[in-house]
Amino acid sequence: DAYGLAEGTALDVAALFGDMATAMGFSEREAAKMSTTLVGLAGDLASFKNIGIDQAQTALKAIFTGETESLKNLGIVMTQANLNAYALAQGINKTVQEMTQAEQVSLRYNYVMDMTRNAQGDFARTSGGAANTMRVFQESIKELGAEFGENLIPMITPLIKDLTDFVKKLGDMD
Repeated sequence: DAYGLAEGTALDVAALFGDMATAMGFSEREAAKMSTTLVGLAGDLASFKNIGIDQAQTALKAIFTGETESLKNLGIVMTQANLNAYALAQGINKTVQEMTQAEQVSLRYNYVMDMTRNAQGDFARTSGGAANTMRVFQESIKELGAEFGENLIPMITPLIKDLTDFVKKLGDMD
C-alpha cells in the first residue's frame, strides 16, 4: 500500500532482488533488507517518472548486473568514472575494478539510492493524484484477480477434469 503495488507484484520484485543479492554474496538478511528497500524505490520511481513498475524494476536490476542503459532512461548515469568518483567520495580507496562482486553491487546500490533521493517517498506524497490513483486501481485489480484465482481454481478444476473426460469419451465413440 505504501508504494502503490499489489502484494503479488511487491513479492515478485522482492524475490527477484533478493535472489540477485544472495547470488552476489550477500547474506539472506542483507538481501532481504536490500530487496525491500528496492521494492519501495521501484514503486516511488514508477510514481515519480510516471512509468510502469516493470520499467522501474528493469532499471534497478542494473544494481546487480552493471548494465546501465535502463537507468539512463531514468536520469541516472552510472558510469565507471562516476562510480569511481562516488567510491572515493565515500572514503573507499579502491576502484570498481579492484572490488569484489559484492562490493560492486553495494557501491552501485548506494549510488542509485543517492541519485534517486528526489524520487524517494514520491508515491506517498502524490498518492492522491490521478496517475497514482489509476496505478493503485490497476494493482488492486491484480490482487482481486489473484484472490479469485486462489478461491475459484480449486472449485473449477474438478469441472475441467470432468469436461476433459467427457470430451475424450466423445472422441472414442464410433
